[in-house]
Amino acid sequence: MDPRLSEITETLAEDTSSGASEMHASILNSLLSISEQDLSAIPASDWEDFSIGIYKARPSIAPVFNIANTIMLMMEQGNKGAGSLRQTLMESMERERKSAARIAEHASRILKGRWFMTTSHSSTVAQVLKSMSKNRRLRVSVAESSPGGEGRQFAKLLADQGMEAEVIYDSTVFARMEHLDGAIVGADSVTPFGLVNKVGTRALAEAARVHDLEAYAVCGWSKICPVVLSDLSVTTNGLGVRLTEHVQMFESTPLELFSHIITDQGNLSSADLRMELKVRKVARAWYSRGVLQRTE
Repeated sequence: MDPRLSEITETLAEDTSSGASEMHASILNSLLSISEQDLSAIPASDWEDFSIGIYKARPSIAPVFNIANTIMLMMEQGNKGAGSLRQTLMESMERERKSAARIAEHASRILKGRWFMTTSHSSTVAQVLKSMSKNRRLRVSVAESSPGGEGRQFAKLLADQGMEAEVIYDSTVFARMEHLDGAIVGADSVTPFGLVNKVGTRALAEAARVHDLEAYAVCGWSKICPVVLSDLSVTTNGLGVRLTEHVQMFESTPLELFSHIITDQGNLSSADLRMELKVRKVARAWYSRGVLQRTE
């Protein structure tokens, strides 16, 4: 593989602190630092190895898969695809740069109410709530999001931005939801089988449904993924004789539990999103190389 592509892959594999959007930006910035002439000169086989490499480095991150899939699809076009790769990557970066602001604009028109529940830490949710708070006084209940407790940090962030925020225990989500206007969550990926996000996301969506409230999901188009990304970060720790601890970081929530899935390209129902995912192209090399298995 081209040494510049190898370095990008290795850097991604060693990155244990960046979020999905940050990884997306880092890969694109690194690729675009290579001149257009040099990009065009890299063999298609190297691009294929690179695409598989970054996917295997971060198999649960939708934006990483989408970059890899885009590159593979362009290589299938031969010289035409290779010649326009740089332009395609630049367009992808520009869309991502504008993504959060567009989501916030759509969400501000769609979300009704003043008191919402969320969980974990999401930069997209933060921007949506900040935008909404300019025109209405918001209150936000944030589930602490164990294990990890990211919700506590997120609640402080919202309070620092001028919103009324409270931290609640994960176990009180159903009881507290009764008093709210709805739930709003982010996403690490959205696939045909569900929305993947921090454990506790499904509890919020189910609680909203039980209380006949709206559950909103907000995420950039780069996280809409046509294949299943199923790494839910599950571990089992030994605590003593006949005693273990089950730890799960992520979970998949059925799309039907969300009344609105708001992206930078607009508001979608679960049925609309499934249709979009069904027609999304997936490069042939994923299957010919045995990286993915066909589900049909």
